[in-house]
Amino acid sequence: MIEERTWVVINLDKLRNNFRNIKRHLGDVKILGAVKAEAYGHGGIEVSKVLKEEGIDALGVASVEEAVNLKSLGIQIIILSPTFSFDIPIIVDEGFIPTVTYTSFADQLEEEAERHQKKVKIHIEIDTGMGRTGVPYPRAHQFISEIIKKRWIEIDGIFTHFAEAESDDKDFTFLQLERFNRVVNSLRENGISIPYYHTANSAAILNMKPSYFNMVRPGLLLYGLYPKEKKNIEVSPIMSLKTRVCYLKWIDKGDAVSYGRTYRAKRRTKVATISIGYGDGLPRLLSNKGEVIIKGSRAPVIGNVCMDLTMVDMTHIDGVKIGDEVTVIGKDGDEEITADEVARISKTISYEITSNIGPRVPRIYMEKGIPTLRKSLISGNCVNIQSV
Repeated sequence: MIEERTWVVINLDKLRNNFRNIKRHLGDVKILGAVKAEAYGHGGIEVSKVLKEEGIDALGVASVEEAVNLKSLGIQIIILSPTFSFDIPIIVDEGFIPTVTYTSFADQLEEEAERHQKKVKIHIEIDTGMGRTGVPYPRAHQFISEIIKKRWIEIDGIFTHFAEAESDDKDFTFLQLERFNRVVNSLRENGISIPYYHTANSAAILNMKPSYFNMVRPGLLLYGLYPKEKKNIEVSPIMSLKTRVCYLKWIDKGDAVSYGRTYRAKRRTKVATISIGYGDGLPRLLSNKGEVIIKGSRAPVIGNVCMDLTMVDMTHIDGVKIGDEVTVIGKDGDEEITADEVARISKTISYEITSNIGPRVPRIYMEKGIPTLRKSLISGNCVNIQSV
């Protein structure tokens, strides 16, 4: 039995299966797995260890701190977001691969690399329409031609980010791909060869094979989440979110529940208070809208979600006791609540839901149906367990 107030369960067997299905679909294409933001809330180190065992080619993070957290795994780490001049010494020292998008940063990187007499690999981002970061595509050829002259910098890859690859209307995504191809072809015509080209995120992996080049960047798919309903690759969600009933009571018709008194009982109602709130990452937008599963039956959220607690109507569910398990995301019997469902109600995306599950919620890692590891994101402590 798992003895926690609120907890996340990560199924590592499903993670392995997801990766294998993605790899089978891709063939010889290299895989750069997106494990930024603690692997979308699933646990950066634990997920990355499994992906390394399965043969992933590289890991993608968003910051130097995330890269440092994973460096002991001994696998190539690419920092996909911009870094700063104060990051350069550790980038060079540790051999991380930064994304470079402007000349002054490349100059500083070259100086530090020369000081250490150590070549540094980089990837260059090209902005083909995302409008966020990257070298504007009309200037990309010139920029790359300048960087390639540097003695201590080696361009290992170039890439772009699609703005709406998950959209049914692919016109703009194909326009971005055309712009990227223009840069690639221009470089090749001038004798510039770069090892890796990558544009495809999870959505493009599912429905845009021309965007694969020789490397792709799955994120969502690794964790069993789909950008849209279309499923060309079979994957399963690897995360469940659980909590417990901590209080039970009856309220009368007309009684109010929670802050703001936004819910008033229409009849005599049995209320369960559960040990999860927005401080744990439960979206406050689920107030009076969301549902949880208790004993295989759905129970609606009533009143506003609080920081630490949430109330649900369980009048129709018999035999509920304090301490009973509650499923917030995941399966219980024939019922299932997905991260996508929570996201729709909360007017957001599934990966914001998983990424926002807070550090005070421990992660329990399962293999072969057995809990094997408990990790606290607050303390960073990991406890190996055979049963809990």
